[in-house]
Amino acid sequence: MSAGPARPARARWASTIGGAALALAVAGGCRGSSGRKAAAPADAGVARPTAARTGPAPSMAVTPPLPVAQPPADAESITGVPEAPTAVVKIKRLTAGSGPRPGRNDLVTINLDGWRLNGDTFLSTRTRHRPVQQSLAMLAPGFAVAVTTMQKGEKAMLWVPAAVGYNGTPVGPAEDAVYQVELIDFDAAPATPPDVAAIPPTAKRTASGLASLMVTPGTGKVRPRSYDGVTFHYTGWSSTGRIFDSSELRKRPKQSPMYREWRGIEEALTQMVVGERRRVWLPRAAPGAATSLVEEQAGLPDGTLCFELTLLEIQPGRPIPAAPADVAAPPADALATPGGVRYRVLEPGTGAVHPIDTDIVEVEYTGWAADGRPFDSTVIRGQPIKLMVSRALPGWTEGIKTMVAGQTSRLWVPEALAFKGEPGQPHGTVVFDLTLVQIVPPPPPVPASAAPPKPFGAPPPGATTP
Repeated sequence: MSAGPARPARARWASTIGGAALALAVAGGCRGSSGRKAAAPADAGVARPTAARTGPAPSMAVTPPLPVAQPPADAESITGVPEAPTAVVKIKRLTAGSGPRPGRNDLVTINLDGWRLNGDTFLSTRTRHRPVQQSLAMLAPGFAVAVTTMQKGEKAMLWVPAAVGYNGTPVGPAEDAVYQVELIDFDAAPATPPDVAAIPPTAKRTASGLASLMVTPGTGKVRPRSYDGVTFHYTGWSSTGRIFDSSELRKRPKQSPMYREWRGIEEALTQMVVGERRRVWLPRAAPGAATSLVEEQAGLPDGTLCFELTLLEIQPGRPIPAAPADVAAPPADALATPGGVRYRVLEPGTGAVHPIDTDIVEVEYTGWAADGRPFDSTVIRGQPIKLMVSRALPGWTEGIKTMVAGQTSRLWVPEALAFKGEPGQPHGTVVFDLTLVQIVPPPPPVPASAAPPKPFGAPPPGATTP
């Protein structure tokens, strides 16, 4: 039984490889964490000291190979980190490596230990008994730049100042930190486009502001529609050339209905055929704009975003009803529930009873955001859903109680009674065309004469028990 309308998971581009950070991944492994990435704090994304910890965990204490309070006199200096050009990262190479060095966006496999300047250990891969793998683009800039100077097999100590020691704003006081890093291996990231920072004049532009150009032609003949499902690979770069998310780095394509992607990604995919790779630029909308190509969320870099998309497969879908003309606001004659849901009866029903909280109801629906973009519909699944009235969205609970079986109503549900600003969900007022198919009859009562089932292992009639 469903708990209400499906809560669509729109694309959250900065959360997939960037939402859980190296420090959190390591600490989570040390503490037996489930490894879920969604709970990472905003400043996670770098091996860094945790402000809340005042001393090392006994199982994680590691003796550094060199004193950590100051780098040795022969340590090399690394400067010119774009995020803080005056900061100086120190590196002391302990064991030589060989071969190429990783790039700024590459996926590295590393062992590491981390210390505060007082010698307290705040992370170590030793307790995990395995290295960690993470894109350098997601790590603190000072840490990442130092690792790009290393070769496979090399081991080094890094002194990273607080100014370049965090990927984002730290939750607590910023601290300098010292690391011992062993670069085990790395996988090359997709090459950064040469025109990532500026849209070239050869790019095709649309009325929405989307700019794109074909990188590799495809072999398909059909372009996906907004209600189709698609399987595609993507990589996204900031205007400075840093990757902020990539299915290609994870080696796992994304599968999603088109209408649940960002508006700009959806529009770009509708221009493509299977096998095609396309580079797209998504400019930011002006504050307060009615529509945007980008769904703003925490962790996204500033400025125009550049993606490369490769369309792998199209899964044909069912057409979703077009948005109603009054999707943006309820008409003056719309009725209102006590909680503030506005509604209008589109088709009267044939029933005579209104559902109550404990009823199970069967419903069909389609939902649109206030800008007319669909986000969910039973049309997609080809069948209604069943739910308990009290366990639906609060706005649904109120709306359903005004209905009878067979009735179709249009509901304007304010954000507080809908998705409450949840990331990845439609914001603001949402609109549903909702049909109450039936109030599901309760199961028939068990006859009083029916003998209760014997418990497992019950003694036979006439047997004595101790």
